[in-house]
Amino acid sequence: PAAAAAAGSFAAASPAPAAEPLRPAIPYVSPQELARWKLPAVTMLAEAPPGSREPGIDKEATAELIENTLADYGIEVTVNEVKPGPTVTMFGLSPGWVRRNRQSKGRSGDGDDGANGSGSTRVKVDNILAREKDLALALAAPSLRIEAPIPGASLVGIEVPNPKPAAVNLRDVMETDEYRAMLERSKLALGLGVKSGGETAVADLARMPHLLIAGSTGSGKSVCVNTVITSIIMQTSPWEARLIMIDPKRVELTPYNGIPHLITPVIVEVDLAVQALRGMITEMNSRYKLLEEAGARNIESYNRDRPQHEKMPFIVVTIDELADLMMTASKDIETSIVRLAQLGRATGIHLVVATQRPSVDVVTGLIKANFPGRIAFAVASQVDSRTILDSAGAENLLGRGDMLFHPSDLPKPVRVQGAFLSDSEISDLVSHWRQMDGPLPPPISLESPEAPLGSGGSSSDGDFGDDLMDKALEIAMQHNRLSTSLLQRRLRIGYPRAARLMDLLEEEGVVGPGEPGKSRDVVINRGRRPGGG
Repeated sequence: PAAAAAAGSFAAASPAPAAEPLRPAIPYVSPQELARWKLPAVTMLAEAPPGSREPGIDKEATAELIENTLADYGIEVTVNEVKPGPTVTMFGLSPGWVRRNRQSKGRSGDGDDGANGSGSTRVKVDNILAREKDLALALAAPSLRIEAPIPGASLVGIEVPNPKPAAVNLRDVMETDEYRAMLERSKLALGLGVKSGGETAVADLARMPHLLIAGSTGSGKSVCVNTVITSIIMQTSPWEARLIMIDPKRVELTPYNGIPHLITPVIVEVDLAVQALRGMITEMNSRYKLLEEAGARNIESYNRDRPQHEKMPFIVVTIDELADLMMTASKDIETSIVRLAQLGRATGIHLVVATQRPSVDVVTGLIKANFPGRIAFAVASQVDSRTILDSAGAENLLGRGDMLFHPSDLPKPVRVQGAFLSDSEISDLVSHWRQMDGPLPPPISLESPEAPLGSGGSSSDGDFGDDLMDKALEIAMQHNRLSTSLLQRRLRIGYPRAARLMDLLEEEGVVGPGEPGKSRDVVINRGRRPGGG
């Protein structure tokens, strides 16, 4: 009883502290104020010139040439379907019969071993595939792509390049019924382009939920990234979608600086990119706690019955060149990207990652496994095509926006001519948003408690303890050259801390100056070895 009384008196004397809110209360913003954000009209984008939409291919003559070329090799086919597209025209072939003049043995008494009673069998699809180069020679085409069979049809598709590719502008895609229908279902509808059969190619980033883009220089990769960003900011206000852009090349995404959707200005430094991705992980964990507190399974159910100023905005993280980041901070970048890709969908965080070097050291197995939506532009080899798509075909693309789009809900990639977006259109769109004076959404912090970055100064500024600095000095004494990656491996720390240590070692005269990401000469005197005389 005495213990119980003491416990009761202790509880009365020191009440349990109230749980702190997960994030500050959002001040009320009226719908009238939010209406000051005016979405740009689709007429702001340019139309394709009137004479540039015709592919300029003679369908009848090409179909006859395909039939005659295969007939020369004893392969009977009939062109039953022709679908002209902007870059290529799809010819649907129906396999014919292999005619035999002799009756086979061991069959029925009348010697019938074929479907038509004349001793014939169907042409094998493999026989048509084997004549790909012969068809390309007869058609004077740089490359052909054979789809066997066409999904949903009993036809073999042959995609023949058009002599004069038709222009596809983003405005043409956004004015189609397919795009409008997609936009009614999702705020993250993407207008990608036009398929090889002439159908509009649209996608929903919210369902994808992440997109991986690869292609060699000049293939249209950066234009596709701009198309994705433009599709989002054309249809969403800053209260509905927020953006983080990482551009190590410093020229592709920096024109978007100043739009209100950006959480932070376009990031061009590797250490800031690592910090931003870690900050996104912290934001993702905070959102999961909010969902748990509200009893919601995902961002859609959380936002369903809330006013606009209390809704969670979608966050789209765009990385224009993954290879540059992986060269200098592969461990931190890969860990952060995989973590966000695995868990970000329910909280409305989506990734759009592009690279021009789709090798296995850049697009690692973990990254590829968590990016079900993929786009491949023209690549140098079949190995690169298999790395990005798990299948060949991208090495035969024609460039200039010609791509293979493989969404997660289709068994095979589809060929698409990507929509074109000019620099002047991007400039007009950015100017529109810069001129708006609507209420800004609450800021989203990118500070991460996991590994704060140093802010400059010497080793006495509190960034690193004496023990970590001494270990780095010992490692320097064991080598003639020292690199940031070596410090990462030996000390088991992330790239930002290792890079800061390297700067401090340079300030102390331990290593010489050098370029970021490359090893440096160790210039310390032997007499300064820790513990030595």
